[in-house]
Amino acid sequence: MNKKLINLGVGLVVGALGGKVLASQTAKKIAVSTVAGGLKVKDEIDKTIENVKVSTEDIIAEAKVKKAEDEKKEAERKAQLDIEKVAEAEAEEEVEAK
Repeated sequence: MNKKLINLGVGLVVGALGGKVLASQTAKKIAVSTVAGGLKVKDEIDKTIENVKVSTEDIIAEAKVKKAEDEKKEAERKAQLDIEKVAEAEAEEEVEAK
């Protein structure tokens, strides 16, 4: 029982001192400085994330343009092959007709 009373008393003293420390101007200044530093770090992280986002959007846009160009080239190549096949078929028909 004595030990419980001692622990209770120590707890009350520590709690009272803790409340006084948190209410002191020095502790308040330290807390404000700490939070301000944290906000600065958060702002820098936000800027970095925004830069990464912009870079990613640029890469995606360039990739879409490249894909469209590749598809156009492939379509032109296929069209050229089709023209060559038609020309060969017409040439064969002329030879057979003679």
